[in-house]
Amino acid sequence: MATPGGPEMRVVLLRHGETHGYFDDVGLTELGESQAREAGRALGKDLAATMGPGERVRLPHAPTARGTATAVTLREALVATLDEELGAGRGLVVGDLEPDAHFDSLQFLYDGEARESSGVAARRLALDPGEPTPDWALEFDRFDSDHGEDSKTGGPIDRWLISTTRYFEPPQIAVYRLWAGIQALAAQPEHGRVALVSSHSGPMRAFVAAAIGQDPGEPVNLEQVDVRLDGDSATVGFREHLMPVDLTTVIPPWIDPAYLRGRRKGPAGGS
Repeated sequence: MATPGGPEMRVVLLRHGETHGYFDDVGLTELGESQAREAGRALGKDLAATMGPGERVRLPHAPTARGTATAVTLREALVATLDEELGAGRGLVVGDLEPDAHFDSLQFLYDGEARESSGVAARRLALDPGEPTPDWALEFDRFDSDHGEDSKTGGPIDRWLISTTRYFEPPQIAVYRLWAGIQALAAQPEHGRVALVSSHSGPMRAFVAAAIGQDPGEPVNLEQVDVRLDGDSATVGFREHLMPVDLTTVIPPWIDPAYLRGRRKGPAGGS
């Protein structure tokens, strides 16, 4: 992880826009695109009022289709709004999109590799129902059963936060990888001291729960977690919560540092 002690940094985590579904890695609906545009306009007005001319804004994003599509639309609306507020060419410098696996969706162990879980869902659906169901698919079924009586206990991420599994990335690991990504951004202030990150609800929810000590519930599409870093500490803001947090300087021995650096795969069957 990055060494703390640099200049103040702001990282805004945003859940991607409404997607077409979670049974493969797919993009945004029309509503999802609208949500991303609205967020880009609101953030553009915010940054125009709080940042100085020439300051840089970074746009990391999860490498999923829905994370990428959110970042593309968010950036377009952000640039247009900054031009309206400050004048074209006279305002902030908005960087290019930066795919960043730190901020990826919930991961799943498939074929010996950590894979983005919605891509694995497509592989689950492709299994022959006449053949024995492998253990990983049985676990996916238990995770993703959100119907009938099961729905009364909450959605899949509700259960993920409190369940013991063999194949899903544990919530604690997701928390550490988001912090690793945030601290890596803070280690490069010359590239921008504000980062707008298009990410995913599961890791974001675990991240906030670890900071405030309770599960805040699912972030809605384009809802924000506002992280402010200053030296070796940070604050995590979400809804009515604002919690001071000491930055992580030691990775627990049961976590592979290479995993936190992004050594993972995309959807099952691809890289």
